[in-house]
Amino acid sequence: SNMTLISTTQTAQTAPTKANLVFLMEDVAGTATLNTDIKAYVSRNAGTAWSSQVTLVDQGTWGTNKKILVANDIDISGITSGVAMRYKVTTHNQSSAKMTGLHGASLAWN
Repeated sequence: SNMTLISTTQTAQTAPTKANLVFLMEDVAGTATLNTDIKAYVSRNAGTAWSSQVTLVDQGTWGTNKKILVANDIDISGITSGVAMRYKVTTHNQSSAKMTGLHGASLAWN
């Protein structure tokens, strides 16, 4: 079934205006379409407000059916200000024929 993963909150020293998100995705069954079957968002106020959907880009593989997904220079200046950083990843259109796994993630900001 579809899932929503939300990270724990990490505190920035000052309110960031840009973010970078990297995570590892695995096509367990079928093939997920980036930015359709798997989507990502960033928040700087603990998830009260989220960025628009970020554009995920395939930056390579780390094994069979496994991809490194990246969203760089995410503009978060337009969402409610704060220092409580979080990311959210959602999967869509999941079924027995399409199963997407998520592994390690990293959120950076400035």
